[in-house]
Amino acid sequence: MDINKLRAATPADPDPPKTDPTPRPPAPGLTPTDAAAWCYEQHTAHHGQPPVPGGGHNHWLTGFTKLCNERGADLPDVLALALDTAPAGHDTGKIEATVTGIYRREAAAHGSKPYTAPGQHGSGNKVGSDAYSGQKENGPAAPLPDTFPAAVYDALPDYLRRCCERFDGHERAVMLLGTLAVLSGCFPAVGGTYAKRRYGLNLFAFIIAPAASGKGTLGWARRLAQPYHKMLTDASKAARLDYDADLAAYKNAGKAKASLTPPPAAPPPYKLLYLPGNTTAAALQTALAENDGRGIMCETEADTLTGALGADFGNFSDVLRKAFQHEPISLLRKTDRQHLDLARPALSIALTGTPGQLPRLMPTAEDGLVSRFLFYTFAQTPTWQDVSPSAGPALDPYFDALGQELTRMIAAAPEAPDEASTYPVEITLTPADWQRVNEAGAAGLDEALTVGGGAGGSSAFRLGLIAWRVAGLLTVLRCFENGEAPAGRLLADPVDVGTALAIMDTARAHALAVLASLPAPAGTAHAGRYAAKAGQEAKVKELHAAGLSVRAVAELVGVPKSTVSRWLA
Repeated sequence: MDINKLRAATPADPDPPKTDPTPRPPAPGLTPTDAAAWCYEQHTAHHGQPPVPGGGHNHWLTGFTKLCNERGADLPDVLALALDTAPAGHDTGKIEATVTGIYRREAAAHGSKPYTAPGQHGSGNKVGSDAYSGQKENGPAAPLPDTFPAAVYDALPDYLRRCCERFDGHERAVMLLGTLAVLSGCFPAVGGTYAKRRYGLNLFAFIIAPAASGKGTLGWARRLAQPYHKMLTDASKAARLDYDADLAAYKNAGKAKASLTPPPAAPPPYKLLYLPGNTTAAALQTALAENDGRGIMCETEADTLTGALGADFGNFSDVLRKAFQHEPISLLRKTDRQHLDLARPALSIALTGTPGQLPRLMPTAEDGLVSRFLFYTFAQTPTWQDVSPSAGPALDPYFDALGQELTRMIAAAPEAPDEASTYPVEITLTPADWQRVNEAGAAGLDEALTVGGGAGGSSAFRLGLIAWRVAGLLTVLRCFENGEAPAGRLLADPVDVGTALAIMDTARAHALAVLASLPAPAGTAHAGRYAAKAGQEAKVKELHAAGLSVRAVAELVGVPKSTVSRWLA
């Protein structure tokens, strides 16, 4: 497989996903053509006729195609209907690419909500329960998104590939995301410009799965940077012992000698790489200040962090949100009048937790933390594994060696300057790869808005930044693979950009699944209604920006004109 062809949410991806190729058919006695026609009727009733060029047609088409796919309509019938009903002026090639791309990527969802003729098999055709409207329905849970394609692992830089190769299935995915998050906090001198702002490579990752599912694999990712963390803490302890000795000597000196010798300076900062999740907002900010505004939080139990969030009444969450964007953080303590001012904090986070722990960390889809995380969610039946020595050698020596290798890479990389907005190592992309990022981001935004409304759109926007950060991290690892220390301006390899976009594609599907599982925001009767309303509001703004009048927008979206005016105010 050519990894260069991987595109996040790009319908032209020719590689089939790893899913069951056998679709579930519509109900007996009905044809897929019936399903396609019914879906078109329902979609136009709720979202209007297909818009003219520039009027949000891709957004409309994405929702229609997803509905057809879930109802079990055949691809040729859906494609023919989409082409026949498209107003003049549309690019038929783009329409075909969008429809076939969605059917290819979401084969697992085909026929998941089979079409039934009116009056048969109950009310299975209730359009309000479709995924594209953000509504939930009673019955079996929707299938969880697929894992990363095998081509992603094949194209990884050598070091990252070796970190993941001892695992398979979901555990391999956990190791990939966990390792990316840990490594993203190890090279603070690397950064660049994205969307007119300066960013480092820091990532937030959250793996969600039931107990005993294998998400504890994150512990091996944490072990990679443990040698460097220990080196920092050992040096900090030694520096503190020296300081305490000098202070004791000063205090024990006679008054005459003490007057001639200045007292020791302030205690040395306590340097860390891993910052504990069991902390408070004030303690976290102090630790960041002593570590030049940087650090990694890696916890295999999300409740460790949620306990701290609850104790601090949300202040902790504010610190995390700002650290992701490198936004300033200030703290003034009343007791000792200590003032901390972090100009550009840079925090990396790797977490695992159960589905029940998620709402305690991110109460609703509106929570700003949601859009900042790379999510991966899965469920599998716990199975007993061979625990005898014949199952294979212990992994400890293997990962200890990888940890020592990472320590050498960190030592070889440039040190971050005092002013964190400047980076000795600059990551950039070719114009063609920037275009790939823009196209993939735009397509992913359409999908996210359709499925998750405004909250989905927020996640899609930040997934673009996350993909850029992943590409930068892969570029750094590629330097070491080639026997070079990263320095100066580094041009990302198109292969690594393709890998980052493929990761973003899968991550978006998981983020939308997580959004669908979160409780309704405060003051909202149902999370699905919130998502549907947010999606309508986004579409209203999109259509109005395209030049349509308030009246025309109201008719297309199906909401009162006064509501449209309020949303546009």
